[in-house]
Amino acid sequence: MSRQSKLIAYLGLVILGALAGAVLILWLSSGTAGGALRATVVERLRGETPEAQVRAYVRAVLRDDEAAALEAWTLQDHELADGRSEALRERREQMTLHLIASRWDEEVRINHIEWWRTCCEPGVTDDPRGAGGARVHVQFLDSEDSPHLFIFDVFHRDGAYWGAAMGYPVRHWALYDVYPYDEEPLFWRFVHEPCVRWLPWPPEDGASAP
Repeated sequence: MSRQSKLIAYLGLVILGALAGAVLILWLSSGTAGGALRATVVERLRGETPEAQVRAYVRAVLRDDEAAALEAWTLQDHELADGRSEALRERREQMTLHLIASRWDEEVRINHIEWWRTCCEPGVTDDPRGAGGARVHVQFLDSEDSPHLFIFDVFHRDGAYWGAAMGYPVRHWALYDVYPYDEEPLFWRFVHEPCVRWLPWPPEDGASAP
């Protein structure tokens, strides 16, 4: 290939790269799919994901660091309705101590994430980008390799998340609740089984509180 041909080919690649970059910038700046991708990239770069919040707490538990685990489990500034804040504070301390004392295997696994819409009508969604809540199913293994399942409720800390309606702003995730699979949530009382319903507090029909 002659020198002139190489120069033409190089200029062509530069022009194509510039065009591709311009298209990408326009897409990322849009309020729909591009906005969602932009927010997702920013969240991952900042470590602002539900998985990151879960891992921060789990790492603290596995190294017996009670202070770091409690710091990773966020308490909301305002009181929850029906006296749930006090119950949640007690759970935070007791569950953390229980998990530290249980001496789990290092292999802790996230099995599944149930994504929740938190604006308008709360419900489970198949679109993680429109979600303001993540109900994370986590598996611990004891010394005999028996699995123990826990739920980690991680939610957008700035209130209801409006997703596409607000151009997919970057979310700020916080761990608000941790509990065994067979117990009820305290922070986010909605459940999906398979229809969405709100669990009354205190529990009705003589059911014991978690």
